[in-house]
Amino acid sequence: MPQAEAGVAQEGPDRVAVLGQLERILSSADFDASPRSRAFLSFVVEETLHGRQEELTQSVIATRVFGRRADFDPTVDPIVRIQAGRLRRSLERYYLLSGAPDPVRIELPRGSYVPVARWGPKGEPGPPEPRARRAPQDPDGWPSVVVSLFETDGAGNEARAAAVRLKDELCLELGRYGDVRVVLRRDLDALGLGHGDFVLSGQVSGAEGGPRVRVRVLDGHNASQIWAEEYTAPASAAGSFYDETARRIAARVASEQGVVARQLWAEERLHPLLELSPYGAILRSYRFFFSRDLVEFAPACEALERTIRERPECGLAHVQLSRLYSANHSFELVAGAGGIDEAIELAQTAVRLDPESQRARVALAGALLVKGELAAGRAEAEKAYELNPDSFVYLEWIGWLLALLGEWERGVALIHRSMERNPNHIPVTSHALWANHLRLGAFEEAYQAALLYRDPTFFWRSLMRACCLGHLGRVAEAELEVAELLQRKPEFPSRGRILIGRHIKFPELLERVVDGLGKAGLALA
Repeated sequence: MPQAEAGVAQEGPDRVAVLGQLERILSSADFDASPRSRAFLSFVVEETLHGRQEELTQSVIATRVFGRRADFDPTVDPIVRIQAGRLRRSLERYYLLSGAPDPVRIELPRGSYVPVARWGPKGEPGPPEPRARRAPQDPDGWPSVVVSLFETDGAGNEARAAAVRLKDELCLELGRYGDVRVVLRRDLDALGLGHGDFVLSGQVSGAEGGPRVRVRVLDGHNASQIWAEEYTAPASAAGSFYDETARRIAARVASEQGVVARQLWAEERLHPLLELSPYGAILRSYRFFFSRDLVEFAPACEALERTIRERPECGLAHVQLSRLYSANHSFELVAGAGGIDEAIELAQTAVRLDPESQRARVALAGALLVKGELAAGRAEAEKAYELNPDSFVYLEWIGWLLALLGEWERGVALIHRSMERNPNHIPVTSHALWANHLRLGAFEEAYQAALLYRDPTFFWRSLMRACCLGHLGRVAEAELEVAELLQRKPEFPSRGRILIGRHIKFPELLERVVDGLGKAGLALA
C-alpha cells in the first residue's frame, strides 16, 4: 500500500497489487480463517487503501464488521482483539504454506488494526528490473494454456481413467470462458510448436478415504509456478468429484479474475503495450472491474472501442464494452461515456457473434435489467442458464439477475446452490440476498447479508447497511454508513432514487429502501 495510504515505503505494492493479493488469500484453502475473520481482513485492507487507516479502532471494526451496537465497549466485549489474533495466525499459516512465493505479503502487526503490505520474496521491491515482456504466440494476444494428462499414483486403470476424464473435462471448461486458447500437450509435442504461454498439469491419486487431485500452473516462458492447489473428496463423492473439480480449476485459471489474467495484468502494468492487442484491451477492462479505479475506466473503454473498430468479430470485446457502459449508466461514473442503449446493442452483437456464449447472455440480461426491460432480461438469463446449468462462475450472476428481475425464489435458490460450491462468491450474491430479505421485511437477515457484501466502491455497500440499520432503529450506526455513502457519492440525496432504481425495479421494494435510508437520516428527493 502506498505511503500515503498505509504508512509503508513509497515503493511498496500499489492498490491493484494489494487487491490482487487480498483476493488470492481469500480464495486459498490454506487461509483457514472463519467468515468473520475474512470480513475483518477485507474491511481493514479496503479502508486502508482508501486512506482511512486512522479510523480503524476497535469500536469502528466492532460495529462495521461484527454488527455490534454503537455503544460497544471493548473492555467488556473483546471480540476485536480475539478476532485480530485469529486473523494473524491464519495469515501466518497461509504464508507458511501456499502463500510463500506470493508477490505481496499482507500482515496485521501486533498492537495495530492497520494492515501493512510489502513485496514478498518474488515481488518487486522498487523499480522493476528491465525484462522482456512476454510475446504471446497468438497474434491477437490471446494466451495459450497447455493441458497435460495428469499423472497417476500407480493405482491402476481406475486412476488412469479418472486422469483422462479430468483432462477432457478441463479442456471443455477452460474453453467456456473464452479467455484462453486451450492446447493439449500431446498436440503441441506432435507439431513441434515448443511451449505454450502457461502449462497446467497435476496428479490424480486415490488417497485413503477418497480421491485427490493436485494441480499446478507454470509460466511457460520461465517455468515458474504461479498457482497450485489440492482438491479432495470422500469416497462416496467420487462419481461427480472429477467433473466438479475440473469446473473449479477452470474458474481459478481462466476466468477474468483467474491466475492467467492476473499474471498478465501484472506484466502489462510493468510494460504497457503501446499498440494494444485485442486481448490487451480485454485485460484493461478486467483491471477496471477488479480495482474499480476510475482512472482505469476511460483507457479500458478506448482500448475496447478501438478493438471493435479494427476487429468487429471479437465477441468478447463487445461483451466487456457492454459491461463498462452498463456500469457507467448504473453508477453514473463518467459523463459522456457510453450509456445503457449502447450497452444493450453491444451485448446483442456479442450474442449474434457467439450464441453459445454464457458470458454474452449474462451481459445482455444485465443491461436489460438496468434498462427496465424485465421480460426480455428474464428470457436472456434463462438462456444463459440453459447453456451451462453447472457453471461455476456464471451461476452466481444468473441467480442475481433472476432475483432482481422478479424470479425471487428461483434466483435465490441458484445463489445458495452456487455459494455451497464456491466459498469465494462474488458481491452480487450478497446483494441479491439483501434485496430478497428486505422485500420480505426480514431486516436483521438483510443486514447480515449486507455485512457480507465486501465491495466498498461506488455506493451499494454503505447504502445496503444504512438502509437496514435505519429499519432496525440503530440510528447511530446508520449515520456512519450514511456518511460513507455521501463521501462516495455526494450527489446521492438528489440522485439516489434514480440510482437505486437502476437495479431495484419493483416500486414497493424501492420505497422500502428509501424509507430505510430516511430512518437513517438520509432523505432523498
